Amino acid sequence: MALREEFELPHLTVGQLEALRRFAAFEIGVEDIRTVLTGVFEFDQEKGRRSAGTHFRMPEPGIVITRQHIAHALELKRQNLITERDLVEWATFLLLNDAYVLDPGDEDLIAEWLNDISLNLDGD
Repeated sequence: MALREEFELPHLTVGQLEALRRFAAFEIGVEDIRTVLTGVFEFDQEKGRRSAGTHFRMPEPGIVITRQHIAHALELKRQNLITERDLVEWATFLLLNDAYVLDPGDEDLIAEWLNDISLNLDGD
């Protein structure tokens, strides 16, 4: 696939943006978000390898990820409502998808938590 300038890429639809917000809040799962983003975002995670292909314009403003997103995800895991693999895929997806931005007030802490979840938990 030839590289394209960002201005040549399509904007995300209202439905895609809403799905991204819902995914960040753990209201839909990774397979649902894959389906919604078919053709504009590819995501692959294997043990020790993470990759993504972004084929959309970055939304302005981006979808802000806060401490509350992480606290909610960890609470779902604590209650066994999601698996560790779900948590790892979620964190990895948030890190690799350019539609998301980390809360500027807590950017370093949120990045550290997401990276720790993505890289150090067992997603198998």
